[in-house]
Amino acid sequence: LIRRRADIVGRISATKPAGGLALRPGREAQVMRQRIATHDGSFPVGAVYRMWREMMSAFTLMQTPGLRIAICRPVDQPGYWDLARDHFGCQIPFVAHDTPAQVLAAVRAGPQTIGIVPAPIEADSAPWWPLLAGSDATLPNVVARLPFLAMPNARARGISAFVLARIEAEPSGDDRALVSIEAKNGLSRDRIAAAVGKAGLPAFTSALDQVVAGVHHYLVELPGVIADDDHRLRELEAALGLENGRVAAIGAYAVPADVRP
Repeated sequence: LIRRRADIVGRISATKPAGGLALRPGREAQVMRQRIATHDGSFPVGAVYRMWREMMSAFTLMQTPGLRIAICRPVDQPGYWDLARDHFGCQIPFVAHDTPAQVLAAVRAGPQTIGIVPAPIEADSAPWWPLLAGSDATLPNVVARLPFLAMPNARARGISAFVLARIEAEPSGDDRALVSIEAKNGLSRDRIAAAVGKAGLPAFTSALDQVVAGVHHYLVELPGVIADDDHRLRELEAALGLENGRVAAIGAYAVPADVRP
């Protein structure tokens, strides 16, 4: 069955234009949720997950020659390498970087490069996610969150990462959209919540506040997948009264499975 699928993938790949990234994170999340939900018996569900992830990633590599993974993996934080390997398998070449900015530069330089960066936290001294809010065509989107299913032997358990790629985020059926708000002056969470509701957007599930060079940046997570051209984002800008700021969608991710391996 694997050989037959590989033959089909090869023939499909031959009909596609060169240079694209054959990555479907939303569809992959749907498949893995189904595999996890229907699994029974004593065989570990984590092993089932790894087997399917290896196949998915190998087929992605077949369709994307030159595919590589740029990982932010500082020397003192080897766990991010584990997150990437558990999700993307052992066939795709990995390149380690010391900072998220280096990963972002690698993704911007090559449309066939996927980036792995630490999930944002309030304590970040140099947050990477405000950089995604620009209009340059080389800027990637957040397209997945890791781990989708935690592995029992992974180093540094409890860490989380975002996947960056130069494709649009796609829905999986259970998702979180990421919206960046840039404001000259600070905004309270109550004000953001009221403006989100006024714009017709679903209530946000979390909001992260960072100040960079005197400018406030807010990372807001909302249910679903929201494109940057969604008219509700412009209505959110108006509701917040942003004079020298902007609102931008910077991607989305499938909500990870909450099943223990």
